[in-house]
Amino acid sequence: MRKSIVAVLGLAALGLAALPAGAAPADISTTAVVWHAQSGNPMGTPVGAGAVAKLVRTENGISYSLQTTGLRAGHAYTVWVVVINNPSACTASPCSPQDILLTPATNATVLYGTGHVVGADGEAGFGGHVKTGPLPEGWIAGRGLENPMGADIHLVLNDHGEALTDFMPEMIKTYRAGCTDASLPPIFPASAKADGTPGPNTCRLWQVAVFD
Repeated sequence: MRKSIVAVLGLAALGLAALPAGAAPADISTTAVVWHAQSGNPMGTPVGAGAVAKLVRTENGISYSLQTTGLRAGHAYTVWVVVINNPSACTASPCSPQDILLTPATNATVLYGTGHVVGADGEAGFGGHVKTGPLPEGWIAGRGLENPMGADIHLVLNDHGEALTDFMPEMIKTYRAGCTDASLPPIFPASAKADGTPGPNTCRLWQVAVFD
């Protein structure tokens, strides 16, 4: 966990160093990590003490860290970064999956952040960086991070089930590796459902951190 946080802070520092003269200063915010309904807990309730996410915004991009608890030992998890460039076009707050995936006016996309297998204590730290500009690896083609200072950012933690040797390292690098078709939300695009080798596990959206 500490290594992830140090890496994120380093990326943020690099972004700050590259800012042109007169650029807006970095914006740093923190928020609680909350449960997703698919975890079996009430949607939006806090995971608890120590489950916190941080976001650093600059004109060059965003850096994030997520520290959390309540994960399942031995399970593979991935973090998905949801970018909503125009949150004013959303019909709900926070923006809903329909707003993100079905409403072009929100100019939103979803992309892979990071992932790993969780240890016996059920705690983990994740971190990463997204540069301003096009994101060819995102779920929706032709979109990117265009509004780093004003976009809504959601960090979504996906549980792939118990790590399976035959599906590693795909289970920590793709959206659906190791999981059944039936466990994937119908609203998700074909690009997400094709991202990884199908397997016997049940994928569940587990926790979320929302920056709006």
